[in-house]
Amino acid sequence: MSSAPRIPAGPPADSAFHPTRWTLVLRASGAGVEAQAALSDLCAAYYAPVVAFLRREGRDEDAAREAAHAFFAGLLAGGVGAPEPERGRFRSYLLGALKHHLGRQRAASVAGKRGGGAEHVPLATETDTSPGLPQPAALDDTLAFDREWAFTLIARALAALEAEYTEKASTFTTLKPWLDGGANCSQAEAAQVLGLSGTAVKVTIHRLRVRFRELIRAEIAATVNDSTDVADELRHLIAIASSDLG
Repeated sequence: MSSAPRIPAGPPADSAFHPTRWTLVLRASGAGVEAQAALSDLCAAYYAPVVAFLRREGRDEDAAREAAHAFFAGLLAGGVGAPEPERGRFRSYLLGALKHHLGRQRAASVAGKRGGGAEHVPLATETDTSPGLPQPAALDDTLAFDREWAFTLIARALAALEAEYTEKASTFTTLKPWLDGGANCSQAEAAQVLGLSGTAVKVTIHRLRVRFRELIRAEIAATVNDSTDVADELRHLIAIASSDLG
């Protein structure tokens, strides 16, 4: 993706922070039907950033997807262990777990070549910078992971918004460019296409932007364990999605 969808400005939502997918996983330490379903949903939702990270390590698309499937299969089978409440963000946990998974594979490969066994390193990890096996991944790889995460999250919010406009598909299709920064016509021209007044189009775009932001915040909330982290994650998302990592 060459550019980030426009994230409309606006005040944070004041709604209560209810238990969400990552919260449920942490509270149950990854055990139980609800926690397993929540973890499975999160893994499926953020499969793309893992594949992108694996590709940056030199794998082709097929090899990266195969490695991602193996990683997620292990994660879902083993759960998240007994994570600390301050672990916080699923994003940090997932990248840390992936790095430790790759580290174990490298250690096992080296040990295998030497004819010895590999020391077990737990999959669960506190953050993407948690201590463990030395990792060759550079900071740029972490930023690239976060950027792909941001794009995935934005895309999910945009898809959810589109689903809400199923009965007004033409309206969404015509006005979507004002959300993703791809508008190549004026609002007056859009109004003419939709048979609406200029004022009606402005109001509809405003409503789309507000709802888009709400859906983005909802996606973020599902991946953090504390409502106070949502605003920080949103700021990080905006910054990283707008960055040029080369």
